[in-house]
Amino acid sequence: MYKKVEILLFEDNPGDAGLIEEMLEGFTDFQYEFKTVQTLNEGLSLLKENRFDIILSDLGLPDSDGIDTFLEIHSRNSRIPIIILTGMNDENIGIEAVKTGAQDYLVKGQVDGRLLKRSIQYSIERKKAEERVQNLANIVEYSNDAIVTRSLDGFITSWNLGAEQIYGYPAEEILGKPATVLMPSVLVNESQKLTEMIKQGEKIHQYETSRLRKDGTVIDVSMTLSPVFDIFGELMAISVIARDITESKKAEERLHNSEERYRIVTEQTGQLIYEHDVEENKIYWAGTIEEITGYTQEELLDTGIELWINNVHPEDQKKVWNQKINGCSHDVRNTENKRNFHLEYRFRRKDGEYIHVEDHGVCLQKGNYLTNKVLGIMKDITERKRIEEELRKSEERFRLALRGSRIVMFSQDLELRYTWVYNPAPGFKIEDVLGKRDYEIYQPEDAEIFTAIKRQVLDSGTGRRDEVVTHRSASAGGNLVHDMTTEPLHDATGNIIGIICVAMDITEKKEAENFLKKIEEARKKEIHHRIKNNLQVISSLLDLQAEKFAVNEIYDTSKVLAAFRDSQNRVISMALIHEELYGSKEVSTLNFATYLQKLTEELFRCYNVGASEVKMVLEIEENIFFDMDAAVPLGMIINELVSNSLKHAFPGGKTGEIKIKLSREISEKSEDSGIEDSNEACKSTSYILVVSDNGAGIPESISLEDSDTLGIQLVTILVDQLDGELDLNRDSGTEFTIKITVAEKK
Repeated sequence: MYKKVEILLFEDNPGDAGLIEEMLEGFTDFQYEFKTVQTLNEGLSLLKENRFDIILSDLGLPDSDGIDTFLEIHSRNSRIPIIILTGMNDENIGIEAVKTGAQDYLVKGQVDGRLLKRSIQYSIERKKAEERVQNLANIVEYSNDAIVTRSLDGFITSWNLGAEQIYGYPAEEILGKPATVLMPSVLVNESQKLTEMIKQGEKIHQYETSRLRKDGTVIDVSMTLSPVFDIFGELMAISVIARDITESKKAEERLHNSEERYRIVTEQTGQLIYEHDVEENKIYWAGTIEEITGYTQEELLDTGIELWINNVHPEDQKKVWNQKINGCSHDVRNTENKRNFHLEYRFRRKDGEYIHVEDHGVCLQKGNYLTNKVLGIMKDITERKRIEEELRKSEERFRLALRGSRIVMFSQDLELRYTWVYNPAPGFKIEDVLGKRDYEIYQPEDAEIFTAIKRQVLDSGTGRRDEVVTHRSASAGGNLVHDMTTEPLHDATGNIIGIICVAMDITEKKEAENFLKKIEEARKKEIHHRIKNNLQVISSLLDLQAEKFAVNEIYDTSKVLAAFRDSQNRVISMALIHEELYGSKEVSTLNFATYLQKLTEELFRCYNVGASEVKMVLEIEENIFFDMDAAVPLGMIINELVSNSLKHAFPGGKTGEIKIKLSREISEKSEDSGIEDSNEACKSTSYILVVSDNGAGIPESISLEDSDTLGIQLVTILVDQLDGELDLNRDSGTEFTIKITVAEKK
């Protein structure tokens, strides 16, 4: 032992502790440091703070007793060898401790200095040996190579994780099976042949063969076979280390393809491949030689490096010589990254034109570390360079365009100082912003909001998008509103080093949104106003209906229900108008044809008219739009007339047809004053509405001018409200013709 040995003794008996120390002083021939503790907890605390080479421990301590004392020390300090000190009657416990990890046990009263010294030395060395064995076992177990042991009669006796990965068999499935399960059928006799070679003392290194995986795949392996001897020197087994070389064999096979195939591949990829023999100063070429260089294969055959370097552009020659020629030729034992190179330079073709080439190469070296070959791939990148230049110009144009835009870009460091600003907002100059924080350039309330947003991005590492307002005086142009995206800024290793922001001036957009919001509010107010008016109409209709029943003391339930249904239909006719207005987002007019389609469908549903009983025919011109003043009364008129037809025209379930026809005639005229407004011309449109059916017809006793039915009364009132004309034809069924004139503006 060449260093001081740190010894810790667990012993609560001062006499026994002193005896141990006397033995060490009298018989040890190595330097040591000796410390004693009387309790388990005291010793465990000392072990946390200090490093010891060996532990001597009594099993009976004030706070622990028996084998538990050893187990507690060992569980927390498994890498330190432990020697157990037992009494005369505790020898069995000492043996049990050795079985569970102790290096040795000594019986008090039977130990002397020599025995103690030898036990300490052997325990320390034995522990080191155990760790070395364990390390080797770990290397074997977790090696990427398959490390397998097989008996002389061919059965597998050990199997590591590398073998499981390469062959696909878990250990519990393969152990005890013959090694021939790993061999293709054509190689079944190979195992016996290799065993005989090992028995004869031959060495087998990097033996290449084929093996069979569990899934049936045949793989290529490189194996090294070694003999395993027992303690008497007799051969007892064979160790096999195998490496999967399937991919490398495939690569090797590709590498050894014929020169013709090699040439075809390189030509198809537009590459030129070369091999420079440094010792012979010759370059061999393959691939798209003539396309790239302009020279033929024969013209470049056996050419040296001089021709090549002389055709490199004068401004690039020094770079190429230093990295490709000089760097590869020198001794590179102590120089990293010299074996590989990547260059871009200009090369002169045979016709004198310079092209841009990309040159990837590797320097192959001999055992003396000097390069003897340079292999490389060259490609014409002239077109790529042209595209890169176009991209650079495009980016420059983009930057120029951005200068006149409302987009602001900037970055700030971890202290939120501005480090870069592009296209600053009006009123700001780059030189006045760089190096400053928000509090130095904005009003306090704005700076507080901006800083909070950016701090949150720095803390969370997650970007966010906000609308921010910069408050400015009216003389400075008023407040600005920006749509700001803030993202964390990272360095090459992924650490956050600040933030980067892109902000777009949306002041005008927000003003437009506010304007549209006001329009929408006005629209809602108008709709509410019209709803109020229509509710008043409904109230009046209900009053009329109530008057019909007020004169009667006895009520017919069926008539009351029918009256309620008629009132319901009148409400629906107005509700559908509001539904259409909401759907079209237009407060003033609605498409009357669409409205009529829904109204008649609702009436048919209300009166339970089947598809085969009464047909509805609509003949409505396209693009007829009415405002609320015309749509509501017209809708109610049609509701009344169609309801009457459905109730009375087809008694007993007869079939028939109800037709609604709406057409217009347009005539333009100027106002009576003869003075036409320069911005507005007057136009009146005459509409003819015909509602007819081919049913039983209206009795002659019913008169339009003096009818006692609420429906007919309501129709005549509404026609008068529209200043229209109403005509009834009883010749064939019933036909109501209504003509109205609606004034519009162009």
